[in-house]
Amino acid sequence: MIHSIIHIGANKSGSTTLQRCVFPYSKDLIYMGEDGEGYEHYKDIVDSMVTDDDIYFAAKEAQDLFASFLSLSEGKTFLYSNEDIMTTRIPVLCARRLHDLVPGAGILAVVRNQLTAIPSWYANHGAYLRHVPRCYWHRYVSFDAWMDYCTTFRKYSPIDGFFYHRILDVYASLFGKDHIHVLLYEDFIHQRETFMKNLCQILRIDDRDALQRLGGQRERRRNTGRELQYHRFRSSFFRDVSFSRYLPGGARLKRAWLKFLESGPPADGFMSDDWREKIAVLYREDNSRLAEAFGLSLDRYGYPLR
Repeated sequence: MIHSIIHIGANKSGSTTLQRCVFPYSKDLIYMGEDGEGYEHYKDIVDSMVTDDDIYFAAKEAQDLFASFLSLSEGKTFLYSNEDIMTTRIPVLCARRLHDLVPGAGILAVVRNQLTAIPSWYANHGAYLRHVPRCYWHRYVSFDAWMDYCTTFRKYSPIDGFFYHRILDVYASLFGKDHIHVLLYEDFIHQRETFMKNLCQILRIDDRDALQRLGGQRERRRNTGRELQYHRFRSSFFRDVSFSRYLPGGARLKRAWLKFLESGPPADGFMSDDWREKIAVLYREDNSRLAEAFGLSLDRYGYPLR
């Protein structure tokens, strides 16, 4: 039987780093997912699997896609990685599709304290208005306004994807609880060697090679405070004006300016104590169930708990 793992996220938990630096290069993996070979040719199929109702989902194409990767996986581990699975608006439907496609798979989730994950999501995504007419696209959104929207329409916002136990309970009911593997993002940051050894044991790949390839890299870092402040300014002033077009050496000056913005410290200080408390209240019950169900010491890293 082929050893199969489905990596379902979570967002802001190091997924991109693993997808870019580790997963495509292991000789013991047949990897399917972002930054994998040929991803651009099947991206629409896997995106549809995560986001679309059955009316639009190309079920036959998805079945053929997974079958083609699984046929190459004899003697290796088949790994499918997509961190957007945990933020899908059709979580049960998506889980059932994955179970139909890879019924014996193990489920891998890397979770992160919501008190740091949510601000990180906001700095890179929430501060940039999306899913609106083009004239409003990417306008600045304050943290307070974003969180007010997210908590008012929680079922339709990204913060719904941080209820880790609720999501994993769906997968446990389909794949079996013994097929669920949960790692902590905080271990990835503070105990990287231990984290990688545990990850590679789950994947059945060489941890020494994976650690060497990973090094100290982190992809998709949190946007800096300078980037966020400049985005706020440009949303209100000279929004559609490209200064570099009108200045001598404009392209060079633009590169220098962007480098300056990117070199600052990570964006912080925008989350009030009031929002911090509301976030803690929102997730503490689910986190406690997660810790109990999978024997996780979440208190080590300050996760909200009851």
